[in-house]
Amino acid sequence: MMFFRRRRDGSIAVALPEELGQLLGRLNEDLRDLLLADGDDRLRRLYPTAYPEHEGLDQEYQELMHGELIESRLAALDTVDGCLTATSVDDAQLTQWMQAINSLRLVLGTQLDVSEDDHQVAPDDPDAPTYALYDLLNLLLAEMVEVLSGSLPTR
Repeated sequence: MMFFRRRRDGSIAVALPEELGQLLGRLNEDLRDLLLADGDDRLRRLYPTAYPEHEGLDQEYQELMHGELIESRLAALDTVDGCLTATSVDDAQLTQWMQAINSLRLVLGTQLDVSEDDHQVAPDDPDAPTYALYDLLNLLLAEMVEVLSGSLPTR
């Protein structure tokens, strides 16, 4: 199923099942709470080290950019929340969706301690539902990238 597709007029059609929209709304709310509380270890992938060889420079960078990154992520979450029931978005809105979905994906990936390697999860693994959600976010993100890059046909 395609959740996003480019229309001939340039707009982007959105076809999210109601349950998926509700799930994304809850995840956005959880992420917003984490971002505002700050300091949670699950956020570490949202603020990667910029200068691994220079601790002082990295700390300055983190202090300089941290607030701006939080504001940007909160704005992306607000955009998604405002479009969860929309049937159409523009490129700027879909870019905000990408940022929000990627942030959610990074937090879940940190929680699950996933790496770039494929992950095989047994159905009875207690984390199986979280891995399934992680995979769904990956699928959504890949589809958004394809739509914005023009690699999917227009309809």
